[in-house]
Amino acid sequence: MTFTNRFVIPSEFSRKLLASLTVFLSKGAFALFLTLLLSVSYTPATLLAEERPPADTRKAVPVKTAKGLLASTEQIIEQMIMKIDFQKDNTTEPTELAENPNPTSFFSSIPNIKPITGAISSAFGDRIHPIYNVTLFHSGIDISASEGTRIQTTGDGIVAFSGYDKGYGQKITINHGYGYKTIYAHLSKSLVRQGQKVTRGDIIALSGNTGVSTGPHLHYEIQKDNIKVNPTAYFFDETNPDKFITTQKKVSNGHDNNS
Repeated sequence: MTFTNRFVIPSEFSRKLLASLTVFLSKGAFALFLTLLLSVSYTPATLLAEERPPADTRKAVPVKTAKGLLASTEQIIEQMIMKIDFQKDNTTEPTELAENPNPTSFFSSIPNIKPITGAISSAFGDRIHPIYNVTLFHSGIDISASEGTRIQTTGDGIVAFSGYDKGYGQKITINHGYGYKTIYAHLSKSLVRQGQKVTRGDIIALSGNTGVSTGPHLHYEIQKDNIKVNPTAYFFDETNPDKFITTQKKVSNGHDNNS
């Protein structure tokens, strides 16, 4: 179909109407009106029909009620809790450093001084436990001290552990190398972190009453090749310089206590 065939010739009435509109309308308004009129005249009837939106092939999403939304929210929260619990169950507790890769000299590394001033209130070996009232092996010595007393490391080493450990309470373990480790327990505050290098005489903690304890004191242990030994055998004696390298051993009966 050609343009001329489709063009509709205006009637006499239409020509008069257009002439009247030119008087009242500005040139711009008239041009707009004429454009709209012509577009209607030339537009096929199929385009004038109301356009129908294409069929939505997707499934209709049901509108959630308040009850359904609440159930979904509870389900999400429950899944989050389960995820957190799973992560907690699979989180390992902090472990001690296995070795001291670069120990200092043998004599500066061996723990040979008292970590704190005070009387020994409970000795190394079997004893009646002050809380459980049964005979148990005491894996170290207890030294009386008021809470907040400064504690020094007894030899050069590296901090293998610094944190809370069940019955020990706040605890520090120092790996001195050459098979030696020392443990300081029931602390009120640790002043060192895991992996930190320390030198004999450094202040590493403050005494306290944490963990299984009957009162403020320091529980002090020495281990040689993973065997718990009597710490008093390592206290330096100027009259007997070799005394502190004694490796007195007493095997635990499997029921250690450290209060």
